[in-house]
Amino acid sequence: MGDIFEALSRHFNGDTASQKFLTSLMLFIILHLINKSIAKYIDKANFSSMKTIKLKKSVSIFTKIIFAILIVPIWWYESKDILTFLGLFSAGMAYALKDLVSNFLGWVMINSHKPFVVGDRIKIGESLGDVLEMNWFHTTIIEVTQNNDKTYGQSTGRLTYIPNSKFIFGEVVNETGTFPYTWNEIQISLKNNSDWKKAKDVLMDVASKELGNIEEEAKEYLDIAAKTHPIYYQNLSHIVYTSMGEGKIILTLRFICRSRNYRNLEHSITEAILSEFEKYNNIYLL
Repeated sequence: MGDIFEALSRHFNGDTASQKFLTSLMLFIILHLINKSIAKYIDKANFSSMKTIKLKKSVSIFTKIIFAILIVPIWWYESKDILTFLGLFSAGMAYALKDLVSNFLGWVMINSHKPFVVGDRIKIGESLGDVLEMNWFHTTIIEVTQNNDKTYGQSTGRLTYIPNSKFIFGEVVNETGTFPYTWNEIQISLKNNSDWKKAKDVLMDVASKELGNIEEEAKEYLDIAAKTHPIYYQNLSHIVYTSMGEGKIILTLRFICRSRNYRNLEHSITEAILSEFEKYNNIYLL
């Protein structure tokens, strides 16, 4: 292997820096086309979705490693050639490929700091969804619905391609990372002459039935998350807060649930509350 490496280095020793640059560019294009061809073959094969993604990722990484191995002997023989190459490469990238460089640096940051991984639900700017893929220049998410700052988690089917540079300068919200639970609230407004104490009991009873042992499950995840992040909750139990509004009494049920299950849980709890309220003639909704 060492003899082959030395022979290749001597072979390219007589080439000028521009010739070596063109050789490197051609090598990149050839390997890129090979990667694309293999990817198309994998897509046509009858593999599962997850296996297809893994195989394509593996091929992509393999071609990148081959490119790195082959390009080194082209520039290795004389250190001044390496400096010339780096100078030309850096100047060209800075002038013409500023956005691509920023996106690549974003990819490096994502993979080194790991603010999220494939499968996590993230929000960056106005984009919200589940991460499907992270490549050198952009991250792909499948969009989920959101209304009034509440993540409903229903997929729209639309794919959003986010430039990786946004993850360098923007704020990233990860809803399903180390602790895949979020606090949520359901607000009920009653007339002032309602039996709010009975309504409050109804909310607590319904929440206890619908939530089941979710608080115990959350506690287990919290213990795991506390080993890597200072996340501490003294109480994970659901609770109903009482407040007054203009001409009304407001009951707010606060509870914890899995990040992806809020809409289904809200639906079940709301219908159960409405069904229970129908049994009483002294609870008046607004």
